[in-house]
Amino acid sequence: MNVWSEQNKVVSGVIPVADAFATSATTDVINMENYNKCTFIIYTGATTTADGVVTVNAGNANDSCATAIAFKYRTQVAKTDATTQGGDVPSALTAATSAGFAMTASKVGGIYIIEVDSAVVAAAGTNFDHVSCTVTEDTNDPQTACILAILSEPRYPQAVLATAID
Repeated sequence: MNVWSEQNKVVSGVIPVADAFATSATTDVINMENYNKCTFIIYTGATTTADGVVTVNAGNANDSCATAIAFKYRTQVAKTDATTQGGDVPSALTAATSAGFAMTASKVGGIYIIEVDSAVVAAAGTNFDHVSCTVTEDTNDPQTACILAILSEPRYPQAVLATAID
């Protein structure tokens, strides 16, 4: 039987807090050594003008994850007004450069799905297999949010890491 939680590893990147991004917030560095994919899920709550820029960094260790890389993303921010919570209709998968992309301002319940491929991480430098996700606000408007990281497509199913935030 295929059990989702045995094939995927969920890691808390940024816990849900009232001003999650303040001016900037970066997830724990995620070790992708035994996984082909890392998906960051950014889930936002109430805001008035916050529209942070999302970037992804790669590195070869948990203390040297600083090289900005390209990635792909999609959103689930289908509602057009600021007071209605976000919908469940995803956007098209979009390529982002290493400069990242700007989140949609004033959306309650916005979901941003950041797709990172291990081949892109590995191509960024020698022995690179670690990633992190950063959101940098252009305003200091309080933004309730959290970021989850989901590691998937284990390279060696028997070698799934007990922890990915060494």
